[in-house]
Amino acid sequence: MNYTLFLGSTDISDLLIYLSKFLQTAGRRVLLVDASSEGFIRYNTPILATEAGVSQYDEFDIGYDFAAFGDMKLQLDQEQQYDQVLVFCSQPDFIVESDLLSFKQRFVVISPERRSLEKAIELMSLLLHGRDSRQPRIPFGRLFVNQLDSGLAEDYIEKMLDVLPVIFEEQAFTIPFDEMDYMQKIMNQNSNTISIKRISRPLRSTIQQMAGNVCELDQQQLKVYAKKMSRRNQPVWGM
Repeated sequence: MNYTLFLGSTDISDLLIYLSKFLQTAGRRVLLVDASSEGFIRYNTPILATEAGVSQYDEFDIGYDFAAFGDMKLQLDQEQQYDQVLVFCSQPDFIVESDLLSFKQRFVVISPERRSLEKAIELMSLLLHGRDSRQPRIPFGRLFVNQLDSGLAEDYIEKMLDVLPVIFEEQAFTIPFDEMDYMQKIMNQNSNTISIKRISRPLRSTIQQMAGNVCELDQQQLKVYAKKMSRRNQPVWGM
């Protein structure tokens, strides 16, 4: 079972829903965990609440009621119901530093908005403030969303996090702001099925590359599953 972390307080519910569906289309059993204090995923999907705190959405599961990563991982490792677990976290008490090594990949999520930048720095600082300086730096990928041409977010986050025991991976994912992406996001929020027909090329490319990194699919396989997802019907409002 592979765990992937997305750390930040920027709404990337659409990206994670697309990624989860891509992985499910590729035959993986997927759990998308909403550990955001804002409830970005829970409230941006038409799922019904359950006693277990896990609901199905378009053939993958969304978990929204886990209190701590350590307890959740112990439960999931015992049950072995999933191949891929994607965790979106903005709660500083959901994970601790020692949990970081449980993730195959870790991403810090940033948008150009000041709140997003400051919150990302705050989360990373709280998580890593007690790490021994003699220990190796922890690798993190960078995911920049709703980006403009200024490059402000990239420069600012690297400068502010340089004092923390992290090392940024060379590859960074950048998704420019696009009105069509926003429109498709709203359409999907009100449908029981997910479509990527109208999303932008940068967002589509990011989903495909991330899926390849997370579950080690080659380029030919990625193209096959991307085409399969693209053939899905456009969702109808409220259906």
